[in-house]
Amino acid sequence: MNHELINNAIVKYKTPAYLFDLDEMANRVGKFRKILRNEIGLCFAMKANPFLTSYMDDITDRIEVCSMGEFRICKELNLEGEKVLISGVLKKKEDLLEILEYYRGRCFYTAESLLQFQIISEWSARNKEKVSLFLRLTSQNQFGMDGAVIRNLIEMQESYPFTEIRGIHYFSGTAKKNIKIIEEELKYLDQFCTDLEKSTKYPVKEIEYGPGLSVPYFEGQKDTLEQDLAAIDQAINNMKWRGKVTLEMGRALAASCGYYLTGVKEIKQNGGKNYCIVDGGMHHLHYDGQIRGIYRPHFSIRPEIRTGKEREWIICGELCTANDILMQNVSIKNLREGDIFIFENAGAYSMTEGMSLFLSHSLPKAVLYSRKKGWTLLREELPTYQWNMEKRR
Repeated sequence: MNHELINNAIVKYKTPAYLFDLDEMANRVGKFRKILRNEIGLCFAMKANPFLTSYMDDITDRIEVCSMGEFRICKELNLEGEKVLISGVLKKKEDLLEILEYYRGRCFYTAESLLQFQIISEWSARNKEKVSLFLRLTSQNQFGMDGAVIRNLIEMQESYPFTEIRGIHYFSGTAKKNIKIIEEELKYLDQFCTDLEKSTKYPVKEIEYGPGLSVPYFEGQKDTLEQDLAAIDQAINNMKWRGKVTLEMGRALAASCGYYLTGVKEIKQNGGKNYCIVDGGMHHLHYDGQIRGIYRPHFSIRPEIRTGKEREWIICGELCTANDILMQNVSIKNLREGDIFIFENAGAYSMTEGMSLFLSHSLPKAVLYSRKKGWTLLREELPTYQWNMEKRR
């Protein structure tokens, strides 16, 4: 997003606010498509930024849904079931049944346990309607099932005539900074699926794989996205198992399209150090790996032209905790009340993973921009105090 657009947004929407650039989002997905071979699918993990769901639905192959709240967003948006994957470590029976009654067999499901498999298979048998699902393979944590359990379910496939086991779902973690970890995981999945087909004679049609690519949030970090994607493409091409691979991503697809605006409200000096207090903080801005502002995120400041003496500042948020520091020891000329910080790479998780209800502060405005439609206000500033108090009669 260019400087003029950001300046327009500051005037129009004030602070604090999130800005999401749809053109940058589309360019990012286009870059992924260009590097990856055509048969590799892209799935958007909507938890990264639910505001982008309907737009990602237009340009990716699948939307991953991990909660009833996310399901209801998809329902409100009238997303077609054929592009929805119902996932998540916990799927309560009443929730699964509600989703099954709505999407029925039109969408895909993951089974992370024998219980989830049983609920889905019983519904499909009762309704005599085929349901396609992925069995999630554990990465030795609370997610998914052991390989032996998956093998047993596939060997019993004939007992579930209306349940189609489409493939394997696998995700071990996020923000992986070493591509060799991802390459090793793909080798592991290749061997697992090859052995599974050999021992069960059942074709594994698809792997839904979350590589957990990292994003260069901080100064000094290299942007290795293109090299990493090329390495993933090559690793998939080298697999002995031959089926479809869909890459499930959130942060890598959405981070770069987002900006977070927050304004300087107070400046002061304590113990010889300069402090700046902004009208936002760590409850609005989340960078994976950040701790009390010790890493320097990519940012700019308005006004851009600055004169006067340069001083070191500690940029603090509005929360009543000493941990609410966005940046430490950053050199800025003539910082004043009313100046605006623009933080980059805020398109994923910032608006969903922070301490949003702490101190009952309002949620920031959320704004969308595209060259085609201009500015769209997605959400007004939203008070939260009523969610932190007893209901009055």
